[in-house]
Amino acid sequence: MLAALQKWLARLTLGVSSLLVAWVTGFILYGVGARYFFGSSPIWFDELARYSIIGAAMIGVGAVWVEGAHMRVSILEKRVAPPLRRVIITYQWVLTVALAGAMTWFSYEYVGKVGFFKTPGLQISRSWPVAIMPLGFGLLFLLALLNGPKAMRDQVVEGDQ
Repeated sequence: MLAALQKWLARLTLGVSSLLVAWVTGFILYGVGARYFFGSSPIWFDELARYSIIGAAMIGVGAVWVEGAHMRVSILEKRVAPPLRRVIITYQWVLTVALAGAMTWFSYEYVGKVGFFKTPGLQISRSWPVAIMPLGFGLLFLLALLNGPKAMRDQVVEGDQ
């Protein structure tokens, strides 16, 4: 049941993140085209694209962590005895869950503190763009918690024999 929930949540977050990246790509191309053909684009184009890219990364980070598709230095855990390997993997998992949980809380507090300020281009409360941070860290926390301490799958690197 938990594995199915984790898989569903990972697919959902990767799907939303992928849609955001595709939307931002089209949005940026439109902005570049507007600058080229019309000589200018609205001032808020760059700001919205920046916030959308950050949002896509924050939403997808949990699923990427669970899949083991993130950049990770795993040379130590591959060269030690299995009991020590389990300790290292558990340590990495506990550290990830603790940091993601703490960052969820801190970023949630931050959202409330920046609400008085407006963004320069969009002229909206800064709480809106930074609200993605507690959501992203919360998803990372939940997905890492559901995943538990697991070793990375052996990945074959091209040209690595």
